[in-house]
Amino acid sequence: MDYPGFNLSTSQHSNLPEGYNIFPNRVDLDQAVIYVERVPDTVQTDQIDWGFRVGLMYGIDHHFTTAKGWLSQQLLQCHRQYGFDPLMVYFDLYIPHVADGLNIRIGPCISVPDIEAQLAVNNYTYSHSLLFSYDPFTQTGIIGTLKLNNRWLINLGILAGNDIAPWASGAKPSLTACVAYTFRDANDQIYPCATGINNDQRVPNNNPSNPFLVKHLSIRNKR
Repeated sequence: MDYPGFNLSTSQHSNLPEGYNIFPNRVDLDQAVIYVERVPDTVQTDQIDWGFRVGLMYGIDHHFTTAKGWLSQQLLQCHRQYGFDPLMVYFDLYIPHVADGLNIRIGPCISVPDIEAQLAVNNYTYSHSLLFSYDPFTQTGIIGTLKLNNRWLINLGILAGNDIAPWASGAKPSLTACVAYTFRDANDQIYPCATGINNDQRVPNNNPSNPFLVKHLSIRNKR
C-alpha cells in the first residue's frame, strides 16, 4: 500500500515537533508498505500453530521507525530523506494449552503495547499523535503474550533495547513487562506497560529525544 501526502505549513524548513509529515509545503511518499504474513490460528485450542510477518516500508517515515543496526546507515550516517526499513521480520509460535493461550514472538516487531496503528496498511490517517516522535517504535528480541482468561493478559519479553538490533553497538538486554485488564463487556481496557528496563541510565534509541526509559499507560475504550 502506498501512502503519499501533502501539507501546507508556515514553516520553511521543518514541521517538527509534529511527527511523520516533517517536510513542509511539498508532496512526499510517506510510506510504501508490503506485508507478507501467515497469521497463527489463536482461536482453536487443539494444536500448536505458527505464523510470521515480514513488513517492509519505504518512505520519509523511516526517520521515525529506523532501528540502529537494521539498515540504519541510511538515516544515521547518510541522512537520507527517503529510506527502506525492514521494521517487522518476526516469527510467532502459538501454544494453546498454556492457560488460555501463549504466543511467543521472536524477531523485530512494533513495540508493545503501542498506542495506534502507524503503517498505511492499518491506518489511513496521515498524521499521528506527538507521542510517536518520542515513543520507541520497534524492538528486537523475544516476547511472550499469555492470556490468563477473558480479562487478564500478560506480556513479558527480553529485548535488545528500544529501536536497536542485538548486534548493534549500545544494545543491552532489556525487560518489557505489561499487563492488560479488560472490563465492561470487553468495551474498556487498562494496559500499563514498561519497556527498556535495565540497569543503564540510557536506553539505546536512534531518536535522540528519547534516551531514557519509556513507560506507557494506555486506557482504551473500544466502543
